[in-house]
Amino acid sequence: MGEYNLLTQKLLVEGYTAENYPDHVRLPSGCYGKDPLQNIYGGFEYTHQYRAWMVFKTGCGLLIKGNSFIGSMSYMGVLWIPENDNPVVTCPYRKDSCDLRNPVLGGAHGGGLSKIFRCDCRQTDEPYDYEKSFDKVCEDENRKKRQKYEAFVKSRNGHVCQWHAYYNEWTREWSHDYDPMVCSKYCLNIGKTCDFTNLPISRKKGNVFYDVKISYIRNDGTLFDGEEVVKIQKGVRLFETAKSMTICEAAVRKCRQEIVDKAKNKWDREIFLYGWKVEVLNIRAEYRESRDLMQDLEDIRNGIQIVHASDLDRQEKEEKKERRLQAQQKKIERLEKKILDVGYHSLEEYSIDKIHADKWLGEERIVELEVLRKHRLKEEQEKPVQLSLFDMNW
Repeated sequence: MGEYNLLTQKLLVEGYTAENYPDHVRLPSGCYGKDPLQNIYGGFEYTHQYRAWMVFKTGCGLLIKGNSFIGSMSYMGVLWIPENDNPVVTCPYRKDSCDLRNPVLGGAHGGGLSKIFRCDCRQTDEPYDYEKSFDKVCEDENRKKRQKYEAFVKSRNGHVCQWHAYYNEWTREWSHDYDPMVCSKYCLNIGKTCDFTNLPISRKKGNVFYDVKISYIRNDGTLFDGEEVVKIQKGVRLFETAKSMTICEAAVRKCRQEIVDKAKNKWDREIFLYGWKVEVLNIRAEYRESRDLMQDLEDIRNGIQIVHASDLDRQEKEEKKERRLQAQQKKIERLEKKILDVGYHSLEEYSIDKIHADKWLGEERIVELEVLRKHRLKEEQEKPVQLSLFDMNW
């Protein structure tokens, strides 16, 4: 019984079973034993419809509807769920110390700019009242937060970008931290004026390119064992798609360490296990990749293996295209064989084979296959039958 949540324990005492239980509960998925009640929720759980009209109450008296803001978690060996009459919510006041919450939850808080402390709730028969509710406190806190944002924007003469503005819940203050990497994902002002810098954002697009130099000692048991191998992959793109040159140039100025870390992350295993040395060189913003042929030749003469990222990308795309074509050809061959075996008109109407035949083969090819099928059938029918002496009546 101790493995079951309080709701399940109560229902079992009342005589209910996993085959016979009231309408306001259900058996959740996630069963790990033969008994359906052996699941990650500890047995029965409330239905969504029933929970929607339930009312819970925090230690400080805030009322909460069962279908909003109520959370579930496992923490310090306790399952904090409505079925145990102890669901949790994030304290709307962001209090890090409160005698009204369960002491176990004192250390359950978030990090970074978010100040997250959990409060446990109890079910109550008290009717829901918005004026005494968790929802009202949250809306009041959000209104204060918006007011502070408006004051923050005013203090900076309007030069604030929403994507770079952060609210610190510990200090309850707004701050601004410009990050071109964020601009590359969300900026909608291409060709307009930047809200933060008050400078135009170029319509011309490009990318950030860099070179990756890899050095390691050869250890393969060959005649070259112990020699240093140096490879340089040139023209690696930072962004998957082209971005405004204004953003690219800002990324080169402000995000060099982030670019280096991203490049090295690809080789984490080799760096850790084999002592590879990975360097990031020549970080630059360009409209398109440029190549220095003379430098490539000089590097090759010095024993450095040179490869360009765009060549690798092109080769990978061609290989993927070839694999797709081969896979498609095999599907077509299988479909044609089926038509030769059973006939096009034997395919069920609206079946996937019928749809693919019409799409991939076309009317002319289907007619050819039907003619070939009839020819094969005729050859089979006209093939002479060889009799043995045992088949003859003497």
